[in-house]
Amino acid sequence: MTKIRHQGKLAWTTTLALALALLSFPAPPAGALTKPGPAMPNLSLPDTNGQSYDLPEMIKGKVALVVYWSISCPHCRAQMPQLQVMAKRFEGNPFQFILINTDGQAMSQAVAAYSAEHSLPGPWLIDVGPKDTLPFADFFDIVATPGVLVFDKTGKLIQAQELQIDMGRVSQAIEGAF
Repeated sequence: MTKIRHQGKLAWTTTLALALALLSFPAPPAGALTKPGPAMPNLSLPDTNGQSYDLPEMIKGKVALVVYWSISCPHCRAQMPQLQVMAKRFEGNPFQFILINTDGQAMSQAVAAYSAEHSLPGPWLIDVGPKDTLPFADFFDIVATPGVLVFDKTGKLIQAQELQIDMGRVSQAIEGAF
């Protein structure tokens, strides 16, 4: 009996050590599940005040950088300032920077407070559909935040990434779309 417990304890300790070792490695950049090609879907999303925004209309004739994010996401908080600086570089061009939050309608006030505190440009859209679905994330198969998508002037997706964003690739995609 003692030997079995010891083996179980040893196996558990080994498994725990392996898991901790794997977690100590930085997460590699992740590509989004959606590949370039699809157009922005005919989708309207509410902002934190409940006003609806038509996404295809927002990006019509513009290069768009869409950031899918959450206020609880450490990667979002770390990368948002870099994305804001990048977006400012393209001001004055036919360019649109859109933030879509995944935290849900119940978190609208928290999203608005966080966004205002960190000077995030509005409108602050919420990905919410019928029965608390996530229509934007579902359409583009976004499973991790942040999700960064670049659309060309025709509304076609040309770049998509999740989690650890390669800012150089995003910037090149935007520059190449003008």
